[in-house]
Amino acid sequence: MDYYFGVAKEIGVTREEMGVLESIVMAVSAGRVNAQFREARARSRPQETADHDHK
Repeated sequence: MDYYFGVAKEIGVTREEMGVLESIVMAVSAGRVNAQFREARARSRPQETADHDHK
């Protein structure tokens, strides 16, 4: 990660901009994990229960 911060500094990316980018990356990653969890949870439930929850 330090390498990327060094490169970013060389090309003029500010610490504030890096913070914004880091927040976006973390949010996207968390969203993906959340989606994977929901998918795994849906697959582990019997079909009747999953259908009932959506009605």
